[in-house]
Amino acid sequence: MKTILFFFCVIIPFWILAESQDSWKPIDLRKGNWIAVEGFQKEYLNGIDSTFPKSKKISNFPIVLNEIFETSVGTGLKEYTLQTRFHIQEDFQKTKVYKPIFLYLESIGENWEIFLNDHSLTQEIHLDVSRKEMILRRTIRSFRLPVDSSLLRSGENLLTFRLIGDAPASFLSKNVDLGFYIDGDYSITTEQKLSGEISTLINLCLNTIYVFFGLYHLLIYVKRREDLYNLYFGIFSVFMALYSLSRSSTAFEVIYDTTWITRIEYSSVSLLAPLFLLFMQDYFYGRAKFSKVLFAILILNVVIALTTLVEPFRYTMTSLRLWQISILPTLVYLLYFMSKAVYLRKKDAVLLATSMFTVVFIAVYDVIDSIFFQSGIRFTQFAYFLFVVALTTILANRFISLYRQSEDLNIELSQQKLELARQKNAFFRFVPVQFLNVLGKNSAVEVNLGDSVLKEMSVLFTDIRSFTAISEQMTPEENFRFINDYLASMEPVVQRHEGFVDKFMGDGILALFSGDGSHQTSADKAILAAIEMKKKVQTINAQAKDSHFKGLKIGIGVNTGNLMLGTVGSRSRLDTTVIGDTVNVASRLESLTNLYRADILITKSTLSSMTIADSLAIREIDSVVVKGKTDPIIIYEIYEADAPPIRKLKDATLSLITRGIILYKVADFQEALINFEQALKVFPEDIVPILYRKRCQEYITSPPAGNWVGVQHLLEK
Repeated sequence: MKTILFFFCVIIPFWILAESQDSWKPIDLRKGNWIAVEGFQKEYLNGIDSTFPKSKKISNFPIVLNEIFETSVGTGLKEYTLQTRFHIQEDFQKTKVYKPIFLYLESIGENWEIFLNDHSLTQEIHLDVSRKEMILRRTIRSFRLPVDSSLLRSGENLLTFRLIGDAPASFLSKNVDLGFYIDGDYSITTEQKLSGEISTLINLCLNTIYVFFGLYHLLIYVKRREDLYNLYFGIFSVFMALYSLSRSSTAFEVIYDTTWITRIEYSSVSLLAPLFLLFMQDYFYGRAKFSKVLFAILILNVVIALTTLVEPFRYTMTSLRLWQISILPTLVYLLYFMSKAVYLRKKDAVLLATSMFTVVFIAVYDVIDSIFFQSGIRFTQFAYFLFVVALTTILANRFISLYRQSEDLNIELSQQKLELARQKNAFFRFVPVQFLNVLGKNSAVEVNLGDSVLKEMSVLFTDIRSFTAISEQMTPEENFRFINDYLASMEPVVQRHEGFVDKFMGDGILALFSGDGSHQTSADKAILAAIEMKKKVQTINAQAKDSHFKGLKIGIGVNTGNLMLGTVGSRSRLDTTVIGDTVNVASRLESLTNLYRADILITKSTLSSMTIADSLAIREIDSVVVKGKTDPIIIYEIYEADAPPIRKLKDATLSLITRGIILYKVADFQEALINFEQALKVFPEDIVPILYRKRCQEYITSPPAGNWVGVQHLLEK
């Protein structure tokens, strides 16, 4: 009884007195005069005048600084200062404030520091100064920061924000996370924001239900794998929960680096539409073949989701914009799909359509809000809760009424899929998938007679030297076994360097390399493949037990330039081919490896296209006009894979031969001869100085007529 009297007589009057004496009135920062300026200097903490050069007055929220300053697309970081002034009653310092004071921000990003009257309240700046990039991001929603009341002044106070973030990565997105990117409450207050706590609690409860529904249907799928729609719906529910959680204030409190919160949000939302379409496809039509539109939607959204997870963070907003653009045709297809199901009187189609259109309508509103208004208010989670309840009811009824489908039908369907996969694999054994990619085709069924494309590529020709003599010592069976063993060891080398074999020509190989989608050029890939081929032959020779493999030698020619890829033949029989001087010259080079006793020969166009030339052993050996051509080509030898003693000798004579060739080209045959003879003293077996010595001796005796340019005309292939 005494305790109750104490409570009513002491505690309650004290609380009422405190409430009456706490004269603090919430300050709505949105009503203040905001000024923004690009960059940050400590002098700004003393106040930025509206007449300051290049300053911007801001009157509306949200504040997206890259949009306000019309920042152009670029790389690196952008830094801004955002400032406002607010007034407190003149007798504030004499007034007691019994409740803690908070600075409440609906949102802020990406790196930032907050100052109150020249004092730093908190900072979340995480930069790698040397690389000029953010180490981590602190893009936060529903941020509440305690404010020391002693820092507040009677009269005018200055609140300054230093904000750092990425410049726009593309014209599709201005990186809206830099600034106050959600319209909402921005205030200095003593209120506890109970509504925010309730919203967080509701969000957690709903997401718990979503996860439960998702796991429940995944468990059903494990027990009954015939019904794929349970799998799709289960995954859909889990991703919806991830998306919803990533947008809640709880996620920003638990996970410090908000980079991954954003990645999860963007990637999970991009998968919702295709998962729902997959669910409806299987629910209404079973395991029927996907339409091309559905497949395209699936691939596009999966690519966007995966790209969002791995791409540099500054491009994630661009990926989101691409998804937001693509979602409109997806919704059109969803409308068509659902209308078709209703028209065909599919079971539960009307109920599902009603539920779906309700969610779609609200989801479209949320997407529009996220693009234009950024209010931060989301209705999708409530609509989705009702939608999930409806779907769960439908699935439960269907699960109860379903009977097991015929096992024979399932087996037949599986066999058809297996046969289709076998046919596809069989096709790609004859036509490389890379060839289809170069032609711009997605599948073999799109290839037609006469399809062709002009493309710059590197061509690699190789064959076994003196194969005729080797083959004469073997039976036909041994010949084929020998060739297949050899080709089986060479083809993976081409694959490892992102090339593909266009033709096997007996003991020869024609391989193509493209520079698309790689930091390496086509020439780099072809040369690295050629070097590995040479080393592979050395390994084969070292390990050879069969006498036919011992002493095996190959010649390789590589040329780079434009060529035509396409299909030839008839309507009933197609084949792929490559045409052009680039291919012909590569073939001639391979033939010339015998003349110059070199394993790998390349042209100047290939050398010019290489980015790895400085790290390889290369020397110029001749300038020739091959048979059937009029333009001279400069030939180089790659001797990177030569035996160490031979490579050492070629390195030692490199400068002598190079100088000799220069003198030879300007018709100073006497001086050139001296250099070649000196090279032969170091390496007497080197065929290159031997050939040049012979030519110099002939031209000293009988000087060449006409305009001499040092080019040799070859009369044989």
